[in-house]
Amino acid sequence: MDDNSFRQLLDRLGLSWPGYARVRKGVKKRISRHMQEMGCQTMEDYLHALNNPDILNKVECLMSVSISHFFRDRYLWGVLGEEILPDIISRYNEKIYAWSAGCALGQEVYSLAILWDILKNKFDLLPELHIWATDGNPDYLNRARDGTYDRSSLKGLSDEVKTNYFFKSEGESKYLVADYLKKDILWEVYDLMRMPSIEQKFQIIFLRNSLFTYYREESRSPAFFKVLDSLDKGGFFIIGSHEKLPFQTHALLPFKGCSYIFQKT
Repeated sequence: MDDNSFRQLLDRLGLSWPGYARVRKGVKKRISRHMQEMGCQTMEDYLHALNNPDILNKVECLMSVSISHFFRDRYLWGVLGEEILPDIISRYNEKIYAWSAGCALGQEVYSLAILWDILKNKFDLLPELHIWATDGNPDYLNRARDGTYDRSSLKGLSDEVKTNYFFKSEGESKYLVADYLKKDILWEVYDLMRMPSIEQKFQIIFLRNSLFTYYREESRSPAFFKVLDSLDKGGFFIIGSHEKLPFQTHALLPFKGCSYIFQKT
């Protein structure tokens, strides 16, 4: 599949060429295999097949990107542990709700759960942390829920974190997340582009390296409003370090001048 054909598919799905340009090699391989399975000789045939909702859903899952790692962006996790989470804890006594939107294989979700457990040593009493982990790809969610990762996925983690929160499996080639980290995590399929708004208010929302990277500008705003409506007053909204909001809004103020961490006014 050449880039021109791939861009036709992106156009059909409302996806961004700049977002996919660097990761297109693997995505194109998946799409090419699916085209062969479908017996589609040309991109025109394939695009016609997308009129079938079931096939369209399958293709959208094939277009999803799972690139991530634990504690991605060390500066962010430092700010979370030292300032943002303590601020939220000071304002909520019983329960705190976090949403990881586009959680892919779950590294971000488990990073938050690990950080929360580490904070237990700094506070006499912590409220309950409930994490809603969503993605549009059911396969990703199943793998995230299982919590099994290759040794390479743990690169950069301290020996203390590896020892306390993971255990080896399958001849030491795989690592499993400790079961107690999974207790208050709800994994669910949720499509930001199609599904209705959420009634639950969250004190912290992660929307990193998904909506603002892979979707076109005209598609971003409705989904962004949906997420923003679910953020509690004074809550924190976090996007990717190289991403930008689709537009400026007085409802979100940069947190201490950081261009990708915001607090809702």
